[in-house]
Amino acid sequence: MAFAPQDPSWQLLRCSGRGRQLQEAWIENEICALVPLPPERQTELIESFALELPLQPEDLAYAATRQERLQLYKRAAFTLHVEERFSRTKRQRDRIIYSMLRCVAPGRVAELALAIREGELDFASAAIRWSEGPESAQGGRIGPIPPDLGHPELNERLNQANEGDLIGPFPVGNMHVLLRLDTRITTRLDEAMQEQLIEELYAEWLNRQVEALTKGENMDPIEYLPT
Repeated sequence: MAFAPQDPSWQLLRCSGRGRQLQEAWIENEICALVPLPPERQTELIESFALELPLQPEDLAYAATRQERLQLYKRAAFTLHVEERFSRTKRQRDRIIYSMLRCVAPGRVAELALAIREGELDFASAAIRWSEGPESAQGGRIGPIPPDLGHPELNERLNQANEGDLIGPFPVGNMHVLLRLDTRITTRLDEAMQEQLIEELYAEWLNRQVEALTKGENMDPIEYLPT
């Protein structure tokens, strides 16, 4: 089966804004045609699927086995790229939780920092009463957020801190800030993360193929090499 952008049906779908759906469906049909399933597994999937949605026999086999064939293809095509992807994006996947207290008056922040360090005052209580930012409503608590999401000055200091460290006070703009790093949430390459990364890699690959089709260019060859 060849993709035919000159076909009137394709032109109609493209004009209605549904051309991408057709392109993705065509690519996935090409993938499924390459991925075999053991006959007993195919029969099992078809029998269970037929109970949910009655279809014509020729459509039923494809609909029932489509998801499993796609999963087999994704794992075969992208598993080897998972570790590199994880290594490159791990920092954006990590999360931190920290607490912040900020005031315009440097003297007040210094006094509060001293009282917190001496154990005379609880950070959350101090933030609720004296912090002059919206974080005061949560007792100064912010997160979980990516470690690079906030102000560069805050990010740098939090990056160098250990859990439980009080940081500051120090000036940021017209405010004086006291921070506490509460928790680092480190992302691990477990089975769930591997599946997520495979899905991300597949989505990016599929998007490149659709863009190629849209421009009238050749797609990457679709090959299936079972793991």
